[in-house]
Amino acid sequence: MQKKYKIVVLGPAASGKGTQVEFLIEKLNLPNISVGQLLRDKKEAEEYMRKGELVPNAFVNELVKQRLNQPDTQNGFIFDGFPRIRIQAKYLDTLTDVTNAIHIKVSDQEVKNRLSGRRTCPKCGNVYHLKFNPPKNNELCDDCKIKLEIRDDDTETGIIKRLEIYHEETEEVVEYYKEKGILIEINGEQSIEDVRKEIFRKLKI
Repeated sequence: MQKKYKIVVLGPAASGKGTQVEFLIEKLNLPNISVGQLLRDKKEAEEYMRKGELVPNAFVNELVKQRLNQPDTQNGFIFDGFPRIRIQAKYLDTLTDVTNAIHIKVSDQEVKNRLSGRRTCPKCGNVYHLKFNPPKNNELCDDCKIKLEIRDDDTETGIIKRLEIYHEETEEVVEYYKEKGILIEINGEQSIEDVRKEIFRKLKI
């Protein structure tokens, strides 16, 4: 019988979670449950996110519960961006059994370096990085040809606020899964490919 993978991916902003989740989806053929995307699909959540604030817990929990009730998650899933706080991790345990929690570790300075160069197209949402993935023409979107913007939460003040929230709240989730014995620590400051290899090796996939 094939093992069911029910995976939670944790890490600060710009740790490369999204990229690694894509690799896992392709390898394991499992649905990605992106709470960020679930929230973006809900108008009520937009205002919180625009300010860089966390959306109320009960609201997020209900979205997660609805998503886990859908047929495509019955053989496993990969969570990106949830749980963010310990109480959410405990709530998730009432819905399902998480098999692995992957923690992609990146220093605060590295997060600042990665986020400060990030630019977003206000029209189509394309994301660029001035150093790692620059647009072809100065600071214009390759597709829309309009000026890229710095998101509110990618300003220096926004980045510091996000890191504070991460350390205060999400590190408790890391500790929670460590106590349960299902935490996998990953060095997120390697190349994308080396991070992928370390995750696959430690998951034995």
